[in-house]
Amino acid sequence: MTGPFAAEIAEWRYEFPYEWYDTASDPRRVELFSSSVRREGLRAVIGDGGDLVGFFNFVREGDEVRIGLGMRPDLTGRGLAQPFIQAGLEYARAQWEPLRFRLWVARWNERALRAYRRAGFVEVEHDELSRFVEMERPA
Repeated sequence: MTGPFAAEIAEWRYEFPYEWYDTASDPRRVELFSSSVRREGLRAVIGDGGDLVGFFNFVREGDEVRIGLGMRPDLTGRGLAQPFIQAGLEYARAQWEPLRFRLWVARWNERALRAYRRAGFVEVEHDELSRFVEMERPA
């Protein structure tokens, strides 16, 4: 993840109700994308034309890889989630040979929950009052 790609992601603006994912809306995301040291786990996803289409954040912990991801706003909701997610999982498998993947998704984001379920993720036992759903799948 280069500085210019991180700066581009910081400018992404999602439509309601997904504006919650705007990098500028969360100081932790601002720090993640602005700090070259913190960007260590970030990987830019570049399309065939050389344009930035999304990113993954990979954090290895023991025998699992924790995943965060984002797709450029104009590409969301167009049926591209499955190949995007699969590409990220394949990359992580090749890098770290994990036993499982884990991620968290906002409970209200039904579109993302459906996409992750289709990609083989299942909900982990969780607190119904939490704003996030924890999901995992075997690698």
